Amino acid sequence: MREKKRKRDDGEASERLQKRRTVTEEAPAEVVKVAWIPDEDEWAPIIAFTPGLSLPPNLSMKPYKKPRKSNTSSTGKPPIATSEHLLHNSAHPKMDYVGREEDGVGADALLNHYIGVYDPKLARLQLFRARKMTLRANLRPTLTDTEEETNTAKDLSARSALGLTFGTKKAQRAIQNLTKNAISPVKQGPSTQGQRHSVLDPVASAVVSSMAAAAPTVVTREDFQAAIDNSAPRPRHNPDAETPAEAYPIDQLVGRGTLRQMTVKEWQDKVSDGQEILTKSRFVSHRIQRIASDGDVRILKTLKYLLLLIEWNNILLPGSKGVGRKIPQGFQLQEKVDQWGSDLVDGVAERFAEGGRTLSRWQFDNLMTHICALCVTVDPENFMTDVYDIREDLKLENADVRKYFKAIGCRVVAPTEAERIRWGLGKGEVASHQVAKLRLPLEFPKMRTLPVKGRR
Repeated sequence: MREKKRKRDDGEASERLQKRRTVTEEAPAEVVKVAWIPDEDEWAPIIAFTPGLSLPPNLSMKPYKKPRKSNTSSTGKPPIATSEHLLHNSAHPKMDYVGREEDGVGADALLNHYIGVYDPKLARLQLFRARKMTLRANLRPTLTDTEEETNTAKDLSARSALGLTFGTKKAQRAIQNLTKNAISPVKQGPSTQGQRHSVLDPVASAVVSSMAAAAPTVVTREDFQAAIDNSAPRPRHNPDAETPAEAYPIDQLVGRGTLRQMTVKEWQDKVSDGQEILTKSRFVSHRIQRIASDGDVRILKTLKYLLLLIEWNNILLPGSKGVGRKIPQGFQLQEKVDQWGSDLVDGVAERFAEGGRTLSRWQFDNLMTHICALCVTVDPENFMTDVYDIREDLKLENADVRKYFKAIGCRVVAPTEAERIRWGLGKGEVASHQVAKLRLPLEFPKMRTLPVKGRR
């Protein structure tokens, strides 16, 4: 047998409803009295808009009033709805400032504007209806312009006059277009002592006046070039350097703290015992024996820091959409941490990466230019290097490695005959080898200027 479902007791339902209800108590807020002041007076506050216009701070406007055009009766309407105001100022020698009420379009046609005045002592807010006006600047017409407009027909040549009178419609239209498009910014002024003077029209005069006022703040080509040099992705150079060694100091390229963390005792011991030192960099392996034999520990530490940057660059992965680079977070990074130490690896990431994870295009170029600056610095005698080895280490194209060396002010040229013999290069190998030389004054890439095309 099927059992009938027991109906829920009303008492239980009411208890559940009472449990769901929550009582929230709010702190009593201050009571503000709001009063609307009827616009019985014809002079009401004004809300002015100045689109694309910067008004003088001491500008005063003279008000004018006229009845508002309306198709409906004005009986019973407030003065703000039946009258229209206009603001005008003619103190400027060439400009007129005019403020007009502009009717809204569509839904804005029924939009009213109000101004509220709040009195904190009395806790009272008074609302006044305001007029919305738009202020604009107009160029004042002169007597010369008026005379020119009325005497346009007199300025036409005899042939143009005949064409307008007896020519075809096509010829008349062509003559009219020439007349409309004619521009004569320079007009002849009154003569003094038998000589006539050229006078600029108001438009040209206003433009020239504004150009003269803004001339001190115009950015020159030299300012643009200085801004580009300061924001370029390259190490900060010393503009007062007297020798190539002072152009890019090692303390700035590497850092004093990083130099103290670099240990080269193992390299020095192997060179003393006549052992060969092999690294993952062609550039470092071909120079480590000579630099370690010279006994300059500072240059040797700089070379090891260069090796750190090269190995760190080789584990970077392509960025999203092929832009920039990103740092791997797996075993590849851990391998470098175990080899070099977390302080050095993290220091490189903080210096050249954004948030220690990604490199933008600017940051990657900054890393490349630092590596190029270190390459010419580890040769303190000549401050020059063959770009072939570092190009192979960084896996760059020949044009890219030339661009990075030129970005730090180097001159990239073909090796001379003496350099070819000293480096043991065959004549067939000279084409793939180029020499980057750091010489003073540094020559940075200049801002390109596109040629101005003439009229055809």
